Amino acid sequence: MKLSRDLKLLSFSLFLWALGEGLFIYILPLYMQSLGANSVQIGALFSFGAVVMAVALIPAGLAVDHFGPRSALVSGWILGAVAGAIMAAAKGIGWFAVGWGLYRLTAWVMPAISSYVTHGRGDLPPERALTAVSSMYQAGLIISPTLGGFIGEHYGLRANFIVGTIIFAASSISILLMSHQAPHPHEQRVRPVELLSNRRFLGFMALIFLIMTALYIGFDFAPKYLNDVKGINIQQIGWVGTASAVGGLALNQYLGRRPPRRGLILAIGFILCYAAILLQASWVGWFAVGYFLRASYNVARSLVDAMVTRVVSPSQYGVAFAVSQTVVTLATAVSPTLAGLLYTASPALPFQITLALAPVAIMLIWFFVPRAASVEHKPLAVAAPAD
Repeated sequence: MKLSRDLKLLSFSLFLWALGEGLFIYILPLYMQSLGANSVQIGALFSFGAVVMAVALIPAGLAVDHFGPRSALVSGWILGAVAGAIMAAAKGIGWFAVGWGLYRLTAWVMPAISSYVTHGRGDLPPERALTAVSSMYQAGLIISPTLGGFIGEHYGLRANFIVGTIIFAASSISILLMSHQAPHPHEQRVRPVELLSNRRFLGFMALIFLIMTALYIGFDFAPKYLNDVKGINIQQIGWVGTASAVGGLALNQYLGRRPPRRGLILAIGFILCYAAILLQASWVGWFAVGYFLRASYNVARSLVDAMVTRVVSPSQYGVAFAVSQTVVTLATAVSPTLAGLLYTASPALPFQITLALAPVAIMLIWFFVPRAASVEHKPLAVAAPAD
């Protein structure tokens, strides 16, 4: 069971995108601080970005179901490159916020990616296909955080965004080579509003919002915490970022081969260990181990989408993936603002909350998350590329 040509192109595009994003994603709080933002403003900026993501997702999912996912992928990739250029050119936090908002707006590609992969997966189970493709994003992050730490330390943090934008442009070329994937025929579609009557889906989404909020608190402040409290410099933060990418690649492969419910429980356990390490350790090697484990959060997002296929019709995949990713994104919108306030009171508080709530999340999944598929689904054929 192998990936198709188009899924390989998508995987390669994600690899290149991560190569560029990884140059700056782990030092974002430090760059914001260098532009004049304080801890509360940094948290607000992360929340603003998450809100922008949430606003984009459901309209994007509806468009994917009606027009197919490729147009969303192409437009998102191009806008992301433009946003990277704006962030690189920003001289103050105001213009950076504009670029950051545009960059997070490209989240409309997320339901398109999940839909494209799920419909074009061939004989692969959804969880295997989704984690196989997303693992290439993690592979792209292996080198770039360490390289980004070196660039930021020697040439200034702005250089990270300049190089990243150039790589984004290259990634966009690969997306343009992908085939069009036709949506479900109109007569076979189920109205998106019918999701509102799917109690199993809605209950699952409510549970996922609570769990992902508890797990994400402190994520965006981890680099600042390591720098402020643990004395880790920018280059060392790049090293632990690379460890996170290695973890993402390895854990995608490991957790993607498990039933999604079991994989989700394991992912939360790994995040619990990550929070404990950040609070107790003092050696950069242990922080690398913690970041390796924290990469399971992104795997958990893929596993949530895999579980969505158990409770919705294939004709609703685009909007259902958009809803699930909106729910996760809303969790990432609530968490940074709360984390900023907590961090101001005590830098350790956000991570202590994750440590306390992770066992509760495991229990909730064990008792309430869907155990088996309730909806039959078949993959769609991919249309030939247009001349």
